[in-house]
Amino acid sequence: MKYVNLLLFLLFSITLAAQGASGSGNYNRIGLQGRIALLDINTSDFQSEKDVGFIAGLTTRGRIYNDFSMVYGIDFLSSSVNIQTIALGETQSEDTRFNVIGAQLNLLLSYNLIDKHLAIDFGPALLINGKMKVDGTSQENNIVSGYTTLTASDIQEISRINGFGVVGLTGGFERVRLILQYQYGFTNILNNLNKQGLLSVDPQATGFKGTASILSAGLVFYL
Repeated sequence: MKYVNLLLFLLFSITLAAQGASGSGNYNRIGLQGRIALLDINTSDFQSEKDVGFIAGLTTRGRIYNDFSMVYGIDFLSSSVNIQTIALGETQSEDTRFNVIGAQLNLLLSYNLIDKHLAIDFGPALLINGKMKVDGTSQENNIVSGYTTLTASDIQEISRINGFGVVGLTGGFERVRLILQYQYGFTNILNNLNKQGLLSVDPQATGFKGTASILSAGLVFYL
């Protein structure tokens, strides 16, 4: 609950900052964005592949000096990743879908290649997420491929705060732009699994390490 309150406060602050700067003579736009997102976890501990989700939220773009602008905002993330597991009594692995929901703060520097129409954006983002939850209950007791007794439900408690480096392009018109963005995690999103005492579940369940990546594309509508 404290994370939700913090994010709501930051969202309100961003909105006030954007409105306060709109009359300063600088180009400053507050916008609503929506993107299709592909989440992947890069790890050697599981056999995983990306799945489709979405990102939606509030963003502000404001010129700070000459061709440089600042982009900052907050987004809601709902995405998934597939991990290979084996059902009890079976020998063939199957896709098990895990859902990840969270909110992301970003603060990006932007260079305007074409003023108000095309820019390259780069900078950090911080994702505050829930656990990596198994989609449904029918596969919770599946054994994770490569392990003996580690189940899908055992690997849900991933790290809740994760940092990303972001690079992207925004292009289009003054009020509507296309966004193409890639994010790569620089924190270990699986680190919290090392604190769950999983060695008592499976002797191979140790030293989890992985980074998340998000590829997204969509539109932003500036007000």
